[in-house]
Amino acid sequence: MKWKTRVTELLGCEYPILQGALSRIGNWKFAAAVSNAGAHGCLTAAVSLTPDRLREDIRRCRDATDKPFSVNLTVGMCPHIDEMLHVCLDEGVEVIETAVFNADPIGKRVKEAGRKWVHKTATVRHALHAEKNGADALILVGLEGIGFKNASQLPTMTTIAWAAREIKVPIIAAGGIGDARTFLGSLALGAEGVMMGTAFMATQECPISDRFKQGMVQANPDNPYLRATVL
Repeated sequence: MKWKTRVTELLGCEYPILQGALSRIGNWKFAAAVSNAGAHGCLTAAVSLTPDRLREDIRRCRDATDKPFSVNLTVGMCPHIDEMLHVCLDEGVEVIETAVFNADPIGKRVKEAGRKWVHKTATVRHALHAEKNGADALILVGLEGIGFKNASQLPTMTTIAWAAREIKVPIIAAGGIGDARTFLGSLALGAEGVMMGTAFMATQECPISDRFKQGMVQANPDNPYLRATVL
């Protein structure tokens, strides 16, 4: 089946599936493997630690795949974020993903450079703000998603159904999505793509221990092991 949504058209990927940024493990090798599989890989700038290392990692990722990939800049967590953004733009990265806090200044620079800006947030209110300021697509993370939480955050199903009524740019659903049922369910709610984190962590290419991967595969969804933070 050939997938065609505004997300595949915007990002140039075969499937409307994005790799979560994945703090500490979202390196260039992982991003390249995801993109080569037809989804959209994401290189996390904070994993590279320095602008010079990020430049090197972007070039390595480009050597490892001829498919598009993005770079994540998490506001408040990514070191040297202004310099990291400069490297991304200088190296010709077409898609910049921002996350967590207000990213308007970054988004403005991305748009002025003629690149694509995807913002990840936890609430419809903040998504609407990013859309007003030029975001090309929005990732909305429900309570089921691992990562930072917001006091106003709602479950993924409620968030996406609400966002689909309010937001005009493509919506990417995240949080608790890891199989065909949750993927198709997200599209039925109005999303045009999904972002997965935990599901990708169980793949061979993910740079975590096999013991941890096996534990994830064997655990039921209500198992607290899935919420472990030690890799």
